[in-house]
Amino acid sequence: QAYADQLTNQGIAKAAVYGHDGSEWAKSAGNSATGAEAQKLLQHMSSNGTSQITYGGQSFITLRNADGQVFYGKQGAGGITAAKSGKALVVGVYDQNLQPGQCNNAVENLAQYL
Repeated sequence: QAYADQLTNQGIAKAAVYGHDGSEWAKSAGNSATGAEAQKLLQHMSSNGTSQITYGGQSFITLRNADGQVFYGKQGAGGITAAKSGKALVVGVYDQNLQPGQCNNAVENLAQYL
């Protein structure tokens, strides 16, 4: 739980950490995303998909998904960043109160740490 809180303390609206099998390791309050959505996100990343992806009931347009390790998505003034580590998937959803780069850095740094 501390990892999800670490991300929300940096201004990220919703955060979560999942295992590569979609199992939930930690999730911030108010994050309604499911393990099945995390699993679909992992598959989307692995296939370098460019279609829209749903997470937490929100649909995101794929901005960048090139290496299977990092995914950037956008919806309106907000967006999503997902980064894969050796054992985990770290996801952060930001709103209009946070710059995309700040979310990217926080999520990718935590994935690197894990």
